[in-house]
Amino acid sequence: MAGGVAHDLNNILSGIVTYPELLAMNLDKDDPLKKSLGIIQSSGYRAAEIVQDLLTLSRRGVITREVLNLNDLVSNFLLTPEYKKILSFHPNIFVEKQIDAATPFLKGSSVHLQKTLMNLISNAAEAQPDGGIIRIKTQNRLLNNPIKGYDQVEAGNYVVLSVKDNGIGIDPEDLKRIFEPFFTKKIMGRSGTGLGMSVVWGTVQDHEGYIDIISNADKGTTFDLYFPSPRMKH
Repeated sequence: MAGGVAHDLNNILSGIVTYPELLAMNLDKDDPLKKSLGIIQSSGYRAAEIVQDLLTLSRRGVITREVLNLNDLVSNFLLTPEYKKILSFHPNIFVEKQIDAATPFLKGSSVHLQKTLMNLISNAAEAQPDGGIIRIKTQNRLLNNPIKGYDQVEAGNYVVLSVKDNGIGIDPEDLKRIFEPFFTKKIMGRSGTGLGMSVVWGTVQDHEGYIDIISNADKGTTFDLYFPSPRMKH
């Protein structure tokens, strides 16, 4: 149902996004209507982002399965316009990457994983309104015994993606709801559709992975995403 609604909304939004720009071309440079048209167009783009998240959620369970290099996926995302857009909203945020996974391979969908990384970076930036550092890390972990985190991570061989901030932390009550659709405390109109963390949860589940979250007030939050190595037997 979400997929069908999203496709219909895309058709409607195409006019809302396109026509303000066409109308603005016929106006003088200082015409006050230009600002109003810009607001309409920006709202259309925000709605289109929500539609895209709905489409991502609706495609759960039918993702492409191919062998991916997590190290390359992270490095390539940091060159994308989507990443640069996040930084443009948060000019005092700096990103450090630590690519440590010696065996960085997993099976899955690069589109969904890049969307997941984008949402985690956006969350980490929002958590540091006065600026700060986001640390992105890849590593391999061999768990001989399950670990009890946000998820219980079963024993096995994993490639792990970590996104850490030094921000305000997540309230324990909010942590219980963080993956609920449309639950958000981000700045509406600038970032946050309320579906971003639902996309993260759905993507990790579809990759048969696990999520662990460590968060402390005023000390920051770390998201650890565990993805099974291809050589791991289920």
